[in-house]
Amino acid sequence: MKINLKKYSITYQARIITALILTGILSVIGGVTIIESSTAGSPNFTPEMTNEVLARNHQNRLPRPVANAVLRDLASREGISAKELKIIDYRQQNWKNGCLELAQPNEICTQALVPGWRVVVSNNRQKWIYHTNRNGRSLRLASTNTPTNNQPKNLPEAVKNAVLQAASQRLQLPTSRLKIMDAQAQTWSDGCFNLGGANELCLQALVEGWRVTVGAGEQTLVYHTNQTGSAIRLNEQASNISNNQLPKEISDAVLLAASQRLQLPTSRLSIIQTQQQNWSGGCLELANPDEGCTRNIVPGWRVVVGAANQTLVYHTNQTGSAIRLNQKASNIANNQLPKQISDAVLRDASNRARSKIAVSPQNITQAEKVVWSNGCLDLVGEICTFAQVPGWRVTVAIAQEKFVYHTDENSVVKFNPAASQVAGNAGNVGAIAIPAGELPLPLDQGMVFRQISSGGLLGKTYQTILLNDGLLMRVRIGDANDSERSVWRISSQQVRQFQQLLERSKFTNLSYPAPRGAADYITYTLTSRDGTVQYNDVSQNNLPQNFREVVNTWNRIVTNAQR
Repeated sequence: MKINLKKYSITYQARIITALILTGILSVIGGVTIIESSTAGSPNFTPEMTNEVLARNHQNRLPRPVANAVLRDLASREGISAKELKIIDYRQQNWKNGCLELAQPNEICTQALVPGWRVVVSNNRQKWIYHTNRNGRSLRLASTNTPTNNQPKNLPEAVKNAVLQAASQRLQLPTSRLKIMDAQAQTWSDGCFNLGGANELCLQALVEGWRVTVGAGEQTLVYHTNQTGSAIRLNEQASNISNNQLPKEISDAVLLAASQRLQLPTSRLSIIQTQQQNWSGGCLELANPDEGCTRNIVPGWRVVVGAANQTLVYHTNQTGSAIRLNQKASNIANNQLPKQISDAVLRDASNRARSKIAVSPQNITQAEKVVWSNGCLDLVGEICTFAQVPGWRVTVAIAQEKFVYHTDENSVVKFNPAASQVAGNAGNVGAIAIPAGELPLPLDQGMVFRQISSGGLLGKTYQTILLNDGLLMRVRIGDANDSERSVWRISSQQVRQFQQLLERSKFTNLSYPAPRGAADYITYTLTSRDGTVQYNDVSQNNLPQNFREVVNTWNRIVTNAQR
């Protein structure tokens, strides 16, 4: 009996194994049959192409009808054999409109989420990116990347290096990850390489140069250059940049905030990532300690700004009127500040601050590694050893006050009162209304901003104005020969960003006078479309934060224009 059971068991196992093998063979044959039937009438399409990509270990596999539709379209579009094509990547995507986010000029798209796929196809020489709906019946070609070996051999090395460097700074990617996709010799019709602004003065002469396209992933940047690469401009309209969907007012506001924080011009900053978000609360999920926030859902954006080796992550609302820095997600210099120094400066700043609120490392807005020239850490008032001392320059912001510290690499921390902005100093006078009879004349038509400075040891008065077209002009009032007139020009982007800052600052007719006993100070009168603010060089620390931002930004604009 036992022998019979054993024989039956062996026979039964053999039947199961045989059935499994036959089932697997039939499944493979069935799979091939499905593909063959779906591609009937398309002689250049072969089933082997989709089998390779569909075998990849993706949680959500690309449906065969979508793969077939993409490959058929590309083979027909490019006039090449489908045997040369291979799907190298894909992912599910929710497109924001019926045009799959690839609308043609003047095309009206349905405003609804469309589930679908992003599919990347290659023939080992080029790469194509497709957007499709869920079943592949609707598809659009997003971009084509042409390899570097197709670039003209006569593209000067200097031009190539200049373009790659510019693209690297904008995209915050190493040049090794960038490719010159196309380069064409051009004769530009003016000195702005056909990219002059509406109010920009361009040299009216033919300029020999190049039109160079750089690729990195899904992004392409198109640059116009002169013949040597010493002058270069980005053609934003022709470029395919990932932050194109970010509203311009938000882009400008975020770049301005990053510029003010990093003390860098916006030309050296770039938006490297954007993502729409629904924030849970009016503080955009970045509440300060003890801050009360509304609990409503706030639509907005998460924007990443890159500069050199730093990245800043901002949360904004839908219009850009509210912006907050996500310090934890950002890669900023003070992340490397030793804890003992961080604790020491925060403790001292908390003791000095008028606002007695809880402070944290988030109050450290800047930490820069420096080498001081002496043992006093470059601060006067002591007998100093003449030796270089490595250390840090640390800035702490608490409410409307700013505290600057010089430290060594250990625990020596020195307060820098000259660089700090501290409220409540003895003798300081609060803001007072400017009498109507003492207000300056309103701005003329076409003016954006005016600064009048007077007093000081020399007693001279200068007026500096900014016009809508970016013209920046300084004159000395009372200069009969106009011998001290200076004229510069800034970009239209800088003008727009400064105008937005002025609108947010809400100018009122207030004066911040000098403390009692002060002498030989310079008085500054700032006038925007909304009003006038007056202060002097010894009362600047009393200005509210919004006016200090205007002053600092204005000073940077004038300084950079003079270079």
